[in-house]
Amino acid sequence: IGFIKHNRAASIVLLPVAMISLWTYGFIHPVVPLTEHSAPLYKLLIAGIAHYPFLLTLMSFILIFCEALLINHIVENNEVIDTKTYLPALVYIVLMSLRPEMFSLHPIVIANLFMLFALHKLMQTYRKETAYSEAFDTGFFISLAALFYIPSVIFIFLLWIGLLVIRPFIWREWVISFIGFMLPWTFLVFYYFWNDKLDTLQYDAIYYTIITPRKSFNTLTFSFSEYMQMALLVAAAFFSAGRFLNDLSKSTVQSRNNLLLMIYFFVLAFISIFIAPSYSIAYLSFLSIPFSVFFSSYLLFSKREWISELLFLLLIISIFLDQFFT
Repeated sequence: IGFIKHNRAASIVLLPVAMISLWTYGFIHPVVPLTEHSAPLYKLLIAGIAHYPFLLTLMSFILIFCEALLINHIVENNEVIDTKTYLPALVYIVLMSLRPEMFSLHPIVIANLFMLFALHKLMQTYRKETAYSEAFDTGFFISLAALFYIPSVIFIFLLWIGLLVIRPFIWREWVISFIGFMLPWTFLVFYYFWNDKLDTLQYDAIYYTIITPRKSFNTLTFSFSEYMQMALLVAAAFFSAGRFLNDLSKSTVQSRNNLLLMIYFFVLAFISIFIAPSYSIAYLSFLSIPFSVFFSSYLLFSKREWISELLFLLLIISIFLDQFFT
């Protein structure tokens, strides 16, 4: 953490090295993800490259690395964190490496990319007289995310909350945002209807997400490394909450709005587990976006550096424990 704080130029070299180290297991043991009852575009994508598990891992690696850089861009260009640093990118890489499922191009890996585009567009509406194109684009990106991972639809509420938090009420922006959200689904429903497969879409999109038979928390079992990860993340959330309240009280109006937006993102990401295909820690990976911002802010400004260094080190150790000793 200390090296990242004080060596911004060298950090860009450290990021890919760190990620390759964390993903060694994934490249050695590539797997093909299950696509039964998956979102339409995700199922189509995996069907085309299912015979190349190494390619799936490589694609996931590239996407997560690009998302990490995109988070850094969003944080720096929208005054979410005062200091310019690659720490949010590094934290995101570590968080998205906690679960081995991410190594095989999990649908959330793809959905996160579109959610980051949507988040950036939404933050760009600040102080604009009209934000019709941004409202449309944000709705459109959230809809695309849902075509790869259906529970992403819950983030339409983030768009509307964001319009309330960041902007004055302009009804046209709300209507345009809804049109942007509905457009990809309109084409999709028409395609399924035209090919007489509308029942299949309803079964996969509704029955196996919102309803999902036999989905129960009683079936959850955790390994030692998973318990360790959850304990560390709870501890990190506790320390980050104090830093967040401090940032919120001392920040500019733009920064405060964006921090509130990240909190709403965090809440909706947590709620999304209840409409996920199953109860699994992997489906909480949406939390990696807001958590990478909050946790990196704590790591940057923590007065007790040994606590932040220890937390981060233990998180990395838990990844290797889960990969090689589970």
